Amino acid sequence: MNHHQPGLADGLRFRLRSLNPIQGQSRSSRLVSGLEPDSIDDRMCWICLTGDEDQPRRDWLHPCRCRGTNKWVHETCLSRWIDEKQLLAPDLPVTCTQCRTEYIIVMPPLCRFDSILERLDKSYERLCPSVLMGILAATVYFSAVTYGALTLLEVAGYETGMRLLQEDPTLLMILLPSVPTILLLSRMVRWDDCLVRWLRRHQRQGVPPDQIDEDGDPLPGAPLGDDYFDDLERDYPPAEALQPGALGSEHIGRASASFCTALSLPTFAVILGQTLFSNLYEANKAAAILLGGITFVAAKGLASVYLRQAQYKRKRHRYVLDYTPSNLSRFLRRRPRSSHNGRRYP
Repeated sequence: MNHHQPGLADGLRFRLRSLNPIQGQSRSSRLVSGLEPDSIDDRMCWICLTGDEDQPRRDWLHPCRCRGTNKWVHETCLSRWIDEKQLLAPDLPVTCTQCRTEYIIVMPPLCRFDSILERLDKSYERLCPSVLMGILAATVYFSAVTYGALTLLEVAGYETGMRLLQEDPTLLMILLPSVPTILLLSRMVRWDDCLVRWLRRHQRQGVPPDQIDEDGDPLPGAPLGDDYFDDLERDYPPAEALQPGALGSEHIGRASASFCTALSLPTFAVILGQTLFSNLYEANKAAAILLGGITFVAAKGLASVYLRQAQYKRKRHRYVLDYTPSNLSRFLRRRPRSSHNGRRYP
């Protein structure tokens, strides 16, 4: 491997991918450098942190603009390090971690057949992600079209829905996918959160005055106030709240609940419209279904508000007992078959 010569400009940054090495040049002659230090004992590999004092070697390289003892590196250590870097980012240049100099990497030339295969392989790798994204997009689109068509048949009726699908299929191919999109976006409107905040604003329970210092801050050991529980619910929203952002393992449950709730709205709207508004359903089917949907959203939202308030009050009034025989026996009498983390209390 060649080294930087003193006459080269400092701004030299390039990579030799297919440079033909000098024919007949042995490995030992390639490793003899003209940039020897004043004392060979000062050389230390910045990767394995060993020098000639530990184990004399001949594969020393000076591949960058670094100075001092850290400018030296073993060829085998550097080769392994370059392989690790290129496994993560094969198309990016490999540079020194200190001076950011791009290494001059000399690759043996490829024959024409091997070069064609390498180009085909790289082109295939670049094309496959686009093809996969196209397949996923087409799958989502046709799934949305199918759901929109089924929703139209359910709401408008089979005969009316089929007539609409046959009259203008092009327009319906554009409008039908918007049905699940609108239903999912409607879950972003959290009107029940506004109702919960209004209820808690009128039922505030702050820290007792005797537990507050002169600056207005709670004393150590003071009971938790409403501000703490508000921040807790803001950081950990309810299970049905569809929050934007990355869907980690902890968000899968609430995302799936919101997804199923949104897509099941038309079905519940038709059922409630036929059941609760049967008289109106015969005269004005669309109005009855609309009222059924509003009833479903209102009932589910009020149930969610009630459950959140009940859980909130339980958290506010919970307490922890000392682990004493009397408390343990009283706990066992109240919950004789309870267990914690799969282990029964003794």
